[in-house]
Amino acid sequence: MKTIRVVLGVGFLSLGLASCAVMSPQECKLANWREIGLIDGMAGKPMHIFEERRGDCAEANVKADTHDYLVGREQGLRTYCQMSNALQIGLRGESYQGVCPAATDPEFRRRHGIGYDVYRLRGELSQLERRYVALEKGLRSKKIELEKHANEVGKNEDFKRQYREFEAQERRMFEEQRDIARNKHRVADQLRQAEWALSQLR
Repeated sequence: MKTIRVVLGVGFLSLGLASCAVMSPQECKLANWREIGLIDGMAGKPMHIFEERRGDCAEANVKADTHDYLVGREQGLRTYCQMSNALQIGLRGESYQGVCPAATDPEFRRRHGIGYDVYRLRGELSQLERRYVALEKGLRSKKIELEKHANEVGKNEDFKRQYREFEAQERRMFEEQRDIARNKHRVADQLRQAEWALSQLR
C-alpha cells in the first residue's frame, strides 16, 4: 500500500498517464517506467498501451524501459485482479480487458459481468423512466399551450387544426408510453435477477 500511495503522489495521474496512451516528449524524458507500469496495471490496461507509449517515446528519441515497466505492471495487476475488484469495475461500467492470469480470469470475468449487468440495467431503467416523464411533461406543456391559445383567440379553425394535431400526437405518445411501461417491467425483472446474483457474491 505504501508503494501505491507513493505512485499516486508523484504526479503521473495529472500528466494523463492513467487515462491516455499518448505520451509527450517531456513525459517520456521524465518517465519512471516502473511507476507507469504500476499505474497501468492497477487500471487493468492491456499491453498494447505500453506499445503505444514506447512508440511515442521512440519518436522523441527516448527509449522505454521494458523491464521496469513490466515489473511495475505485474505489481499493479496483483491489485487489480483481486476478486473483490471485479465487481467494482463492473458496477462502475468499466470494461475488462482480459489482463488477469489464466487461473483467475474465468471467475474474475464472471464477477465483472454480474457487476456490469447491474450497471447496464440500472442505466437502461433510468433512461426509460426519464423518457416516460419527458413524454408526460411534453403532453402537459402542449395542452397548456393550446388552452392558452383558445383563451386568447377562441376556438377558431386554427385552434381546431392544432387540437387535431395534438390528439394525434397524444395517441402516439400514449402508445410509446405503453411500450416504455412494458420495457420497464422487462428491465426491472432482469435487474432484480442481476442484483440477486450480485448479492450472492457479497
